[in-house]
Amino acid sequence: MLDKIEFIIPCGGKSTRNYPHSKSVAHKSLLPFGDGRLIDHVLQDIIRMGGRHITIVCSNQTTIDLFKEALGTDKSIEDKLRAQGRIAIADALAATFLPADVDLKFVVQSEPIGTAHVLGLAHRVSADRHGVMIFPDDIIVSRHPDKTHIQRLVAAFAQDERQILLTGVEQENVSNNAILHEGRLIEKPVEAYNHLAGYSPMVIPKAVLDFMTDQVTTYERTGQLPAGLKMKEWVYTDGINQFLDAGGDAAGYYIRMFPKEEEDILLDTGTLPLYEKAQLRALLCLSRFQEENRAAARALLAEG
Repeated sequence: MLDKIEFIIPCGGKSTRNYPHSKSVAHKSLLPFGDGRLIDHVLQDIIRMGGRHITIVCSNQTTIDLFKEALGTDKSIEDKLRAQGRIAIADALAATFLPADVDLKFVVQSEPIGTAHVLGLAHRVSADRHGVMIFPDDIIVSRHPDKTHIQRLVAAFAQDERQILLTGVEQENVSNNAILHEGRLIEKPVEAYNHLAGYSPMVIPKAVLDFMTDQVTTYERTGQLPAGLKMKEWVYTDGINQFLDAGGDAAGYYIRMFPKEEEDILLDTGTLPLYEKAQLRALLCLSRFQEENRAAARALLAEG
């Protein structure tokens, strides 16, 4: 199954909601998170489950070049750290290196016109695969590393490849998310028909991605986005709903919210306050140095 899936990570935009942390960073996914960066956590989840086909979508070639540098392997530094006995730091560095068999691709989205556009562009370089889209500011920490949320999600999709699966999270306020109502997705709903909010990772079947890629081609030819968009951008909820409403090849396809395990933790890092809280948790609960970090935190709190 994993060879039939492309993991798509949107990394465009200026990340202004995370300013000032992200002000001089190529993208917010390169912000520190525990012993690594947000992007490292996402990539490690993919790699540990056996995923090897990954596409990162950036806004320009300069950002791509910075990502390539950031994700590069520097064995000389790792070896130097190990020779100095700094094993934990060397291990943290090595965790940011990608295995040699990873098929890492980059795509440019030169216009910030939405995530459906991202998916259509990304599918062009992996046209024979389904897609799993992961927003790098949606971090799910699984209590059981051998059975992560993304593993469970992909396993559920393998049971029926006509499913469009979103990660579902129960929460009181769903006004900034997508919800599922009467078989279609509602982006940023005014009325909360339910409280199961949609997050990534999400699985988009190949047929849906084919449709989005065709729509991208039409946009490039005409300069016109699809009609009836609720927002100023062409977002993934639009693309999915349009596919289902088009009929024809959409017969038998349906949307399902796939709930995260209650004990798994969602860390939304999409704004400055949320990111700082997530970084605190990463340093205190996920880091190789968590005991030292906790001791330092206790000392600081004791100081008042």
